[in-house]
Amino acid sequence: MIGIIVATHSRLAHELLQTAEMIIGPFALVEPVSIDREVSVDTAKQQLQQSFDRVSEDGDGVIILTDIFGGTPTNISAEFLAVKQVEILTGVNLPMLLKCISARRGMQVDELTGMLKDYARNAVMRPSELLG
Repeated sequence: MIGIIVATHSRLAHELLQTAEMIIGPFALVEPVSIDREVSVDTAKQQLQQSFDRVSEDGDGVIILTDIFGGTPTNISAEFLAVKQVEILTGVNLPMLLKCISARRGMQVDELTGMLKDYARNAVMRPSELLG
């Protein structure tokens, strides 16, 4: 099973995972990494490495979902791109996370990442267009 890391500024990663668990119940091989202003880059790298080691134990690869392209969580995560079967997807949101958790069995990392990118784009809705 593909491991998942949600790496964000502040506590967004923790809150997204807490909300996802409330909706779909417990899940395995998913970890939050929250990077605060008070955390040094070296400490953040260590936290990410520790999470990576835990979620990659199945050997099926890892997807790192980050909040914003160019931000510290994404920049630190980019160092893992050299590892086989690792992808980063920026712009994490709750629909993307829920789909990632539920669709990751039996898929390759690159296949899942491509599907998630399209899914997240289509998950942004404007209710007035649907109801009006």
